[in-house]
Amino acid sequence: MECCRIDMIKHDHYDVIIIGGGPAGMAVAVGASSAGLKRILVLERHPRLGGILNQCIHVGFGLRYFKEELTGTEYAARYKKLFQQAGVEVKTSSFVHKVSDRKQVTFVCPEGELFVSADHIVLATGCRERTREMLTIPGTRPAGIFTAGLAQEMVNIHGILPGKNVVVIGSGDIGLIMARRVVLEGAKVQAVLEILDHLSGLVRNKIQCLDDFGIPLYLQHETLEIIGKDRVEAIRYRDNTTGRENVMACDTLLFSVGLIPERDLLIDAGIDPGDGIHVAGNADYVHDLVDWVTKDGEKLGRSLGNGNA
Repeated sequence: MECCRIDMIKHDHYDVIIIGGGPAGMAVAVGASSAGLKRILVLERHPRLGGILNQCIHVGFGLRYFKEELTGTEYAARYKKLFQQAGVEVKTSSFVHKVSDRKQVTFVCPEGELFVSADHIVLATGCRERTREMLTIPGTRPAGIFTAGLAQEMVNIHGILPGKNVVVIGSGDIGLIMARRVVLEGAKVQAVLEILDHLSGLVRNKIQCLDDFGIPLYLQHETLEIIGKDRVEAIRYRDNTTGRENVMACDTLLFSVGLIPERDLLIDAGIDPGDGIHVAGNADYVHDLVDWVTKDGEKLGRSLGNGNA
């Protein structure tokens, strides 16, 4: 349980309501507090703050903001201390299901369904991963198909290895990192298949996660079919440079094929950002580094307090 969690909300109306308690949401709250706003509420659907950082146990965070290299979990813990000093109200285990153009928020929590309003509403809900269904890859629908981020949560938080013989489809950063991670846990990664002619993730992740562990990266390789009845058995794929097709045996597929900013609350309500409605962090656009998410979030928060947003 978060030490800054409150059991009941203190107000019906706030200066700012922030939906999402990940790095962007916390940063907006810190920025708004530093600019003098007092009634700030953060609504987080998970039991604790931190967002995606809570499952990122690899290093590579904090060099720009904290001037030292941290894991994602260390970054979250470090920033939570700044956040707690801001005296912001937090409601965890709270799922927002409606935002209105009158800047009203409806959410459900252990106490029931609650309604609050604010002068400013900030959507800091991050991204969701593209799935196999979004790529419309033909084949059966067996067990053993995961997004890379889900696999990361399974391994790093719940201690569950998704499979033993893995193929990663797409060369996004989470996929590269998880290729290394499952190898460290005893799995075999056959290859990373990328349909593009270039790497999607950071070069440093290719070197540290693939090259250092002998995991091949096949560029311009397209997945054509998923094979398997109860569990994934293989994929059929094509080398688009030669047109040659082949089959690769595996029991698990991890998809790392892009992120989509999570704006469904605004889309469902027919609301565009503006006039007191704001979007922060990866819900705005996909950032390369969490450090930039933090700095942009703090800047937005300060602008709310200074009346410049």
